[in-house]
Amino acid sequence: MTTGKTPFGFTSNLQAPALETNGLVALPESEDVGSGNAPVPERLVTLHGTLLALVRRDGRDLTARQLTAFMTVYLDNQVHTVSSMAELLNISRPGVTRLLDRLAEYDLVERQEDRNDRRRVLIRRTVRGTAFLRELEEIARTAPALVHA
Repeated sequence: MTTGKTPFGFTSNLQAPALETNGLVALPESEDVGSGNAPVPERLVTLHGTLLALVRRDGRDLTARQLTAFMTVYLDNQVHTVSSMAELLNISRPGVTRLLDRLAEYDLVERQEDRNDRRRVLIRRTVRGTAFLRELEEIARTAPALVHA
C-alpha cells in the first residue's frame, strides 16, 4: 500500500494495481479490468464516456495536459500564475507557457499582468472557457450512456 501526496496535493492511500514493465504499465492477471474477470469501476466508465464525447464533438482537441490545466484554473478557486501551474502540474515554466498559449488561442484562458508585481502573469477564466466547462459537465453527466450506446 502506498501513502503519499498526489501531484494535486491530495493524500492517496491507494494500492497501485499496475506493474511496471519496460516503461509500460500492465495490470496483474488477477485484476484484468474489462476482461470479464473483474468489473470496470464506474468512474472509469464515466471517464471513458467523457473522453469519447470530447473526441466525437466538433472543435479542437485538447491534450491531457491542456485539459488538466484548464480544469485546474476553472475548478480551483485560487489565483494561478505560470509558476504556480508549473509547480502544480510538475512541468517546466516554458512547458506551461506553451500549454497556456494553446488554451489562450482557443479563448479558454487569458493572461493578465499582475498590477502589484509586473513580473507575474495571472491566468484568468474567460466567457468561452466557462461555456466549455458547462459543456464538460453535461458530457460527464451523460458519459456512461455514451459508452454503452
